[in-house]
Amino acid sequence: MPQDTLKHVSTLIRHMSLAEKVGQLFVLGYSGKDTDYAKSLVRELHVGGFYLTHDNADTPEEAYKLTSQLDYEAHLRACDAPLLLAVDQEGAWGVLVEHTTTGPGNLALGSADSLALTEKMHRVLGREIRTLGFNCILGPCSDINSNPNNPIIGVRSFGEETEKVAAHAAAAVKGLHSGGVVSSAKHFPGHGDTGEDSHRLLPSVDKSWDQLRRSDLVPFQSTIDAGVDLIMTGHILYPKIDPQNPATLSKKILQDILRKKMGFKGLIITDSMNMWAMRKNYAPAEAAVRALEAGADLVMLSEEHYENQLGGYKDKQRETIHGVIRAVECGELAEDIIDAALTRVLSVKYEREAFTHPARFVRGSLQSGEHQHIAAECAREAIRVLRNRSGSWPLKQDGFTLIGASNPQMHQLVIGTRGIGPNEPKAAYDVFKDELYTRGCRFTEVGYELLETLLAQDSRCRIDLPLVIVTEDYPLPGLDYDGAAQADIVRRAVDKFGDAVIVVALRSDYELGNFPELATYVCAYSSRACSARATAQLLAQSLEISATSEPA
Repeated sequence: MPQDTLKHVSTLIRHMSLAEKVGQLFVLGYSGKDTDYAKSLVRELHVGGFYLTHDNADTPEEAYKLTSQLDYEAHLRACDAPLLLAVDQEGAWGVLVEHTTTGPGNLALGSADSLALTEKMHRVLGREIRTLGFNCILGPCSDINSNPNNPIIGVRSFGEETEKVAAHAAAAVKGLHSGGVVSSAKHFPGHGDTGEDSHRLLPSVDKSWDQLRRSDLVPFQSTIDAGVDLIMTGHILYPKIDPQNPATLSKKILQDILRKKMGFKGLIITDSMNMWAMRKNYAPAEAAVRALEAGADLVMLSEEHYENQLGGYKDKQRETIHGVIRAVECGELAEDIIDAALTRVLSVKYEREAFTHPARFVRGSLQSGEHQHIAAECAREAIRVLRNRSGSWPLKQDGFTLIGASNPQMHQLVIGTRGIGPNEPKAAYDVFKDELYTRGCRFTEVGYELLETLLAQDSRCRIDLPLVIVTEDYPLPGLDYDGAAQADIVRRAVDKFGDAVIVVALRSDYELGNFPELATYVCAYSSRACSARATAQLLAQSLEISATSEPA
């Protein structure tokens, strides 16, 4: 740390009240477009940052206005350190998705397996988010997909191979930095081997230190070596490491492992302390005190919608901050711990260029031709033909039948799930279908409401074969997508139409094990619009190639 920065920070801390110091260690979310409440948090509770979503600003102009107002508010304080303005713009999860270039997400980048593309795509993410005034992307997701049935990681991970995930996570950090934002690897020490969603309950992973060292920790070490700024904790219990405390509250994990063994000198930020993994097991203020004592620098309460459903989330935020202040005042939590964390936090904010708010918003910097081209290339390079037993791919002729296996009502739930969903008006299947129309492909669509009739064994429905079935998935907190129902549709179709069934997966390939009899499976590793378009273009191109290669 430069001596000038350290001297400035030390002087500031000496002149700050306890309330000012504690408030700086909190990153809060809030409901809807209640900007006045957000400003009051800066003025009255001295908060150090915000977790922002599509719910808080759903147009680029609104986003820039919001970040400008919050930045202005922060600079009116005696401690004029800028705010951490963080978003989940990680590809699979995102904000302002209709207006920004998300790319296909990490699992698709892992499938493409080009470190250069991963770095380019994350540079795009950083540039566009930075244009809007946000300064932190809570990524890359550095978890390894060790458990294919994991309900919350999936397409957010770069894959299931340790070294590949490590290499791409480091490339992502480099890309985010060159895009002008600070980065946050997550969810330490690894959420990929859980069978549960920590938004709902507290998962447990029965791995030893040696197992962790050789697997889950490798990508995090790679991001540390690449200069990652923050590491986000996971609300996960590792009983062979610390039988009493989940990672977020564990000194053994945060200090002995992350700080000492792995040499991380950046900021440790908790995953949202409102998630049920925390709330069902710990009182709000108690959890925050224990996290700071364990070694966290920033306490995040981003999942405001959970408590907003029950009412009183604003009171909980205030009670949590005041609870930490009281813990220091009564000697339960040493003020030295607060000062040490604050020194790290303020030093990063004063040192990094990312915390200088952009002077103006340039509309043309979003979804530029260059950025769209990079996203399309990433999506195209990710597509894999994983099964082709009957030689049905590429398709030999127009006139096939198309169905979407996902219930259209599910996408409406996805759109309405907070501000980190797709936020796109069209489901991946609809984007795929529309691109086929644009490309001049001739096919017949069977609507979802007619699938039961089509798949009944005694049905006399006549269709053009092959039958192309599109599956999709969206891993969002607290939402179970209809994967089981989609798998049932595929199995019934194979039972009836045999090798004439082709599955196009706009999702991960982890469903493939459910279809041992399926002959043809093409996977995009993403449900993003760019991947849906790229896969449709591949199908259309395959038809053109097949047609031109047929003998006269």
